[in-house]
Amino acid sequence: MPQTVVVGVDGSEESVHALRWAADHVRQVGGILHAVTIWHQPVQFGYHLTSTDAELQKQGQEALDSALASVKPDFQSVDIRPKLIRGQVIDEFVKLSKQADLLVVGDKGHGAFTGMLVGSVAVKIVHHAACPVTVVR
Repeated sequence: MPQTVVVGVDGSEESVHALRWAADHVRQVGGILHAVTIWHQPVQFGYHLTSTDAELQKQGQEALDSALASVKPDFQSVDIRPKLIRGQVIDEFVKLSKQADLLVVGDKGHGAFTGMLVGSVAVKIVHHAACPVTVVR
């Protein structure tokens, strides 16, 4: 049965491995792959933030585009749909997991950019997702 698979992409090498794994999985079972980058403006009370929302959004889009460019040539038959979301990483992936058959994340990420750290975020996603989760090493 075709699946809806969501994969987290933050521009890290680990997230590209997760994207590649997820694309291969969808090629085998059929379905749609949603490649998702989530960005947010970190709260820094009392500190001057150095990046604007537009800059952070642009960084997120560039990370997503770069990851897709490195994977798409090997998976041209896979329906990969990119999505850029502003929000909190865990909250957004838990929401997405309610509409997915599988959620895929890398084991490490760019913590400062998206908060995707293996110890904290991946574990929280595993414990709170509404669908099965694969953590790709």
